[in-house]
Amino acid sequence: MAPLIFFTEADLERLAGPADFERGRLLVDAVEDLYEDEYSLCATVSDGRPYLAMVHHQHPLGGECDCPDGAPPGLCEHSVAVGLSYLLETRY
Repeated sequence: MAPLIFFTEADLERLAGPADFERGRLLVDAVEDLYEDEYSLCATVSDGRPYLAMVHHQHPLGGECDCPDGAPPGLCEHSVAVGLSYLLETRY
């Protein structure tokens, strides 16, 4: 059964802004242990140190991370990386 995807790359960029979106794109390969439940995606993103980042993919789209810029509801670069990693995984 195919996963249900509730967001697009454009949604991630809109919520994060162009700078954090581009930094997140560079961190996709640093995403480890991606976990999904019915409301959220969660993973560790190694960026100098490991950060626990989430994307809440139910309406409204949002995120959180334990980095200094990761306060909800916006998306930091680590949450963007988690979202992009998920979208890449589910394309195949």
